[in-house]
Order: sequence, then C-alpha cells, then structure tokens
Amino acid sequence: MPIFEFQCDSCKHEFEKLVFAGDTPDITCPECKSREVTKKMSAVSFMGKSMGTCAADAPKGFS
Repeated sequence: MPIFEFQCDSCKHEFEKLVFAGDTPDITCPECKSREVTKKMSAVSFMGKSMGTCAADAPKGFS
C-alpha cells in the first residue's frame, strides 16, 4: 500500500495519498478540490524495497 506524493496543478498544494495496488485512483486536491494533479517523484518511490535502505541512507546523488 504505497503512499504517493502529489501536487495540485491549480493551487500548487502538495499532499500525500494512499493508493492501493490495482486501483485507478480518483485523486483530488484536498485544498481546492481540483482533479488536475501531478504525481511527484520521491526518493522512496524509485528506490523501492530491493535496496534494503531508507531514503536517508541512500548513496549521494539519490536523495
């Protein structure tokens, strides 16, 4: 059950959302209720479990 980071394209509010595998999420900004949101890239989302470390322990250039 990953938590993804999003940014609203309308008001620029940043927020997190729990998205279940296989779901097609209907993501709306909690501030302005816009559906125009962009999923942000975060260190946790591209490092994954396979590295066995947390984002704070990542090699230089990955955080």
